[in-house]
Amino acid sequence: KEMLGLAAEKVIVSYEENRIKQFSNNLKVDHVALRDVSAGFDIQSFEGNEKIFIEVKAVSLSNYQFHLSSSEYQTAINLKDKYYIYLLPVDPSKPEKFDTENLLRINNIKDNIFSNKSLWEINNDGYVISKK
Repeated sequence: KEMLGLAAEKVIVSYEENRIKQFSNNLKVDHVALRDVSAGFDIQSFEGNEKIFIEVKAVSLSNYQFHLSSSEYQTAINLKDKYYIYLLPVDPSKPEKFDTENLLRINNIKDNIFSNKSLWEINNDGYVISKK
């Protein structure tokens, strides 16, 4: 699962490098997760000249299900429109294993996911338990 996540991040780094070339050759994509897994995002890129912060999730094309950690959630809430979740479907039939044509780029997760109950189902799938 960890290797799949890293492979998905590398696909998105390449995707972002190509995407930002459309508006600037001077901007550089930063694969932050390679040196800081606690950042709350994987990649720093750009939308125009503005920095954006990307969390990459490898997902099934059938339901786009993913897990969002509390750190990722807090980072998303703090960064609002500058935080994106990229949902990258896994397609084992393709040599690169990913389906970039069906990639979903979602920012402002509070409005676009958590408040959009007609499109997204949110389940609390675990507990954090500690001894007093």
